[in-house]
Amino acid sequence: MSDRLRQPPRQREFDDPDERSTPIPRSLAALGLALVAWGAWYITTLSGTADPQLGDRRTLSALAPAAVPAGGVDGGQLFAAKCAACHQATGLGVTGVFPPLAGSSWVTDSPTRLVQILLHGIQGPIEVSGNTYNGLMPPWKSLTDDELAALATYVRTSWGNGASAVTAATVAEQRAATASRTSPWGGGAELATVP
Repeated sequence: MSDRLRQPPRQREFDDPDERSTPIPRSLAALGLALVAWGAWYITTLSGTADPQLGDRRTLSALAPAAVPAGGVDGGQLFAAKCAACHQATGLGVTGVFPPLAGSSWVTDSPTRLVQILLHGIQGPIEVSGNTYNGLMPPWKSLTDDELAALATYVRTSWGNGASAVTAATVAEQRAATASRTSPWGGGAELATVP
């Protein structure tokens, strides 16, 4: 029989675990201190020597929140939420996939045509800036007249586009004129018929 089994029952059991101080291993603490020292050296030696073009070049005025227009709807926020995923925040789109809005005659020529595009969407080939796009743009009928007007105005006045603003009255008029339409515009050929 083993010596341990011959002991009285109380002495056969292992001691209960207790909570003791378990410090961080010295090697891990040394590694942490070395990383902190390296970070401090890196920041102090490279501050002021890095190329400023590698960083954020926005000014404080560009970072300031824009004033909300009189109608209370911010077209820029709507664009960011509904359109920027495809047409990009720069309005340049994705070549061959999503057409650009910057410098596009479909955007700047006729406000009613742009409103019709926003109301009903497009499905089919359309030529924009010398490239043909053949995709589907969803309709945004669910937006209110004020929201569509703010969105259209934002698109017509951003990225170098110098077109006039679109009013909610224009959107309401265009919505009523094509209220029975249930399908998207059939590409550039059909859109060209919109005045």
